[in-house]
Formats: sequence, structure tokens, C-alpha cells
Amino acid sequence: MKGIFDPENRFWRWVDRAADVLVLSLLWSVCSVPLITIGAASTALYDAASRCVRGGERTPYSRFFRTFRAEFKTATLSWLAWGGGMTALLASHILLLRSAQGSPAPMALSMACLVLAIAAAGVLCWLFPLLSRFEYTFGGLNRTAVQFLFAHLPSTAAMAALLALAADITLQLVFPLCFLPCLLALAHSVFVERAFRGHMPEQDSSSSEET
Repeated sequence: MKGIFDPENRFWRWVDRAADVLVLSLLWSVCSVPLITIGAASTALYDAASRCVRGGERTPYSRFFRTFRAEFKTATLSWLAWGGGMTALLASHILLLRSAQGSPAPMALSMACLVLAIAAAGVLCWLFPLLSRFEYTFGGLNRTAVQFLFAHLPSTAAMAALLALAADITLQLVFPLCFLPCLLALAHSVFVERAFRGHMPEQDSSSSEET
């Protein structure tokens, strides 16, 4: 019976992690309400999820807010650039698709907009993990994210698909916002951390890099 109440018991560790998933997801949802802050919230969420929920470090909530404040400017500018572009491309895709009426030119433009929107989503999948782990200028961050997009196309495709699925679920149902953001960050971390290790085999993954 004593083991049941031991805070280091495996059961309680899983309870703690489940609680962290819920709280971090809610923090991301609240901090993303203004929409322009989604980039900073996503950077903070990935940092806390990968280091604390997955990596076992302590104080995930203080890490979330520390990263949110530290990377706010670069994350926000990057989100406005790529998130805004993705939204505009998706809107153009829908409008062209509706007006095409079988005409090949609008259909081709519509598909081109969709492909570019998916590419923008792929860049976003790398942007915030990179910013959460390393120090970048705005230009350096965006160049590196584009490089990762092409260098890890299968991982990018998988992360973009997971992002699209999560977005579709939350657009239909609200309650998944209580847990889905952190679960998505953890799922992305499987691909991201593997890519990070591949590019820096001799370095500690927690080190910082100037770009």
C-alpha cells in the first residue's frame, strides 16, 4: 500500500504527465486567443512539452511563460509572415476552386495555392521547435526552417498531416483544445528531436546556436 502513495510511483508520474498535458494545452489555448500570439504560444508549448512532459524536466509552466516572453517578438513576426501567407493561400484555393467550374486554368491555380499553403504549414512545423531550442535572428530562423522543410520532407509531410488533422478536429469540436495542443507538440517532437540529433550528433541538444 505504501508504494501506491509514493509520488515516484509510475502511476503518479503518469498522472502528473496527464495533468501537464491538460494544463499546457489550456495555457496554449488561452495565450493564442489574440491569434497574433499563436507563434509565441506554440514556441512555448513545444519547449515545455519536449523538455518537461517528454524529457522529464521540472517546472513546465514556468518554462512555458519564460519561453513565451523570451521569444515573443521573433515568434510573432514569423507567425504573421507564414501563418498569414498560409491563410491567404487557403482562402485563394477555396475561392478559385468554387469559381473554376471545370476550367483548367483556375483549377491549376487553385491546386498551386493548396500546395504552397501545405508548404507554409510545413515551415511552421519546424519554425517554433527551432526557435524554442536555439537562438536565431528572424532571417536565420526562417532560412533554417525552409532548409529543414526540404531536408526532412517525409517528417514534414507527417507533421503537416497531423497539424491538419488536429485543426480539423478542433474546428468541429471545442473540447479537444483541453488536451490536443500538447499531444500534437509531443507527436511533432518525435520527428523534430530525431532531426535535431541528426544535424548535431556531437552537440548537446539543449545547447544554443547563433545564426
